[in-house]
Amino acid sequence: MVTYGGDEVNALVLDVGSTSTRAGYAGEDTPKAVFPTSYGYLEEPDTDYVATKSGVDGDVTMGEQTEENDVRVKKRYFIGDSMINTWRPNMEIKNPMHEGLGLWDRLIKANSSIVNDWDAMEQIWNTAFRTMLRIDPTEHPLLCTEPAWNTPEKREKMVELAFEKFEFPAFYLAKDAVMTAFSVGRATALVLDSGGSMTSAVPVYDGYVLKKGILRQPIGGDLLTKQILDQLKNDLNVQVTPQYKIASKRPVESGQPPQVELRDRPNTTESYNDYQTSRVILEYKESVCQVSEMAYDEGIIASRPQKPFEFPDGYNNSFGMERYKLPEILYQPRDFINVPPQAETNPQAEIPSVGLSKQQIDSSLGMHQMVMNSIFSCDVDLRPLLFNNVVVTGGNTLFPGFNERLNYELPIMAPSSKIKIHAAGNQTERKCSSWLGGSILASLGTFHQLWISKKEYEEVGPSIVEAKCQ
Repeated sequence: MVTYGGDEVNALVLDVGSTSTRAGYAGEDTPKAVFPTSYGYLEEPDTDYVATKSGVDGDVTMGEQTEENDVRVKKRYFIGDSMINTWRPNMEIKNPMHEGLGLWDRLIKANSSIVNDWDAMEQIWNTAFRTMLRIDPTEHPLLCTEPAWNTPEKREKMVELAFEKFEFPAFYLAKDAVMTAFSVGRATALVLDSGGSMTSAVPVYDGYVLKKGILRQPIGGDLLTKQILDQLKNDLNVQVTPQYKIASKRPVESGQPPQVELRDRPNTTESYNDYQTSRVILEYKESVCQVSEMAYDEGIIASRPQKPFEFPDGYNNSFGMERYKLPEILYQPRDFINVPPQAETNPQAEIPSVGLSKQQIDSSLGMHQMVMNSIFSCDVDLRPLLFNNVVVTGGNTLFPGFNERLNYELPIMAPSSKIKIHAAGNQTERKCSSWLGGSILASLGTFHQLWISKKEYEEVGPSIVEAKCQ
C-alpha cells in the first residue's frame, strides 16, 4: 500500500507492450489482467451525428457522403482475449503501436513500441481499468511504463490521457528497461528485451537509462512468425488454417493432407485472418521451436530428436531441423532470414514477405552482438558492472536454449570479462518483468514523493513529465 493525500491506497501499474498489455495493483507479484494489445473494431454509422450538407461544422474523420447528408462513422472496439478472438463479419484487427499498418505489412517502423493510435489506447486503458480491474481511476495513483526511446511529445500525450481523460490523482512514467532491472533486484544492468515487434539492448546505471547505449532492431516474434509461415508453405506445402474456419476434422496419419470441413465465414477481413493465423504459429513456436545451445551446426542438429505438432485442421508432422533453423534468426539474422532473390536488385525496398529491406537485414545483429555493442558504447568503467548484470526478458527469451546460447557466445566475444546472465525462472515473470518492476517501485514507501500530482499538472502542464520522470 502507498500513502497518497493522507490515505492509504493501492497504486495501479500499467505496462503496454507491442504484443500484450498488463495491468494490476502495486505490491503484487503478478498482474491482475493480461490481454492482447491488438484490438478489433467495426465501423458503424454514428446515429447521434447526422449533419446536413449545409449544416454543422466539425471534423468528420471517416464517413460516406450522400447527396442528402454526411454520415459520420464511429468505431466499435473489441478489446481482450475473448472479444478479439470471436469471429465477426468485417471486423478489422489493428495494433495501436503500428497505426494503419497490417499485421504482416511493415511489422515495425523506426518508433515501434511507441503509441501511434491514441483513440485506441484510450479504449485499452478504459478496458483495463474499468472492465478488468473494475476500479475508479480517480481513487488510485497510476504508474505507467514506456520504452526508453519514447519521444517528449508522446510522453506529454500520455500524461494528458492520465489526468484529462481518466482524472488519476497522481501519475508516474517509468522506463520499462529500468523496471525490468528492478524486477530482478538490480539498479544497474544491461537489459536485453526481445518481444513481438522488436529486440532492444538498453544499459541502465543506478536506475537511469544510458541513452547513448540504446540499440534496437526490428527482429522479434512477429518476424519469426512470418518466416515460419513461409517455411511451412514453401518447404512442406502446408497452408495453416486458423481455428475459427474449422467446422470438423478427421484424424490423419503424420505428414498426410488434412481432412477438414470448413465453416462459411463471409466478409472475414484479411487482418482478422492474419491475427488468427499468428495465434496458431505462436502455439507452434512455444511447443516445437528451440535455439541451438552452441554455434549452429546442421550435422549436430539433424541428429537431435524430432518433436510432433498437430495444426488445428488435423495436419500433423514431426519437426527436426526446421524447429532450430528459424529461431537461429535471433543469433544470425543475416544468414537465416529467408530473402527472395529479387530483393538484391533494390536493397532499400521493403521485402513484402519479410517486412524489412535487404539493407535492414544486412545491418542486423545477433542477440550477443547487440549486448556487446551496447556495453561497449558505454563508459569503460561501467562495462564490468554491465557484463555482470545482463538481464534477459521478453517472449523470445523463453525459447529453450536461448540463455544457454547467450552464455556460450558472450564469453567468446569478451573472454576477459566476468559475465552473468539474470533471467526470471518462470514464464509469467519473464513476460511481465517490466510490470513487476513497476509493482515493486510503486509499492515503496519512499516513492510517494516522486508522483506527479494532479495539482502539479494543472500548475505546470504536460511538460512536467520531463522534469519529474527522468
